[in-house]
Amino acid sequence: MSQPIELFADYEQIIDCYTIVGEWEIWLQHAKLGKSRVVIRVKQDRNEQYFHEVSHFYQPGKQSAPDVLEQQGQHTPEAAIRHAMNQLLTHYRADDAEAEWIVNENY
Repeated sequence: MSQPIELFADYEQIIDCYTIVGEWEIWLQHAKLGKSRVVIRVKQDRNEQYFHEVSHFYQPGKQSAPDVLEQQGQHTPEAAIRHAMNQLLTHYRADDAEAEWIVNENY
């Protein structure tokens, strides 16, 4: 039996598609921002590579925009989650008085 994602190959208008593997809600405590909810979604492409999306990006107070890490496909869902956590927490400082969570418009 074929996988449902293979059905999309019959439609030339579809240029890409993903299977949602999972979605997790995490909460982070911040001195200025309080308790913040961020969602991580992991998806798999037709080549069996895993990617993540995050609902928000962390923007340190001294920056004019958040850093968005370049993302290449991962071999496991766990690796995609680790990459998402790096995206969220690489510049995260719980005591940064000028920090903001920026909504990911592409989520």
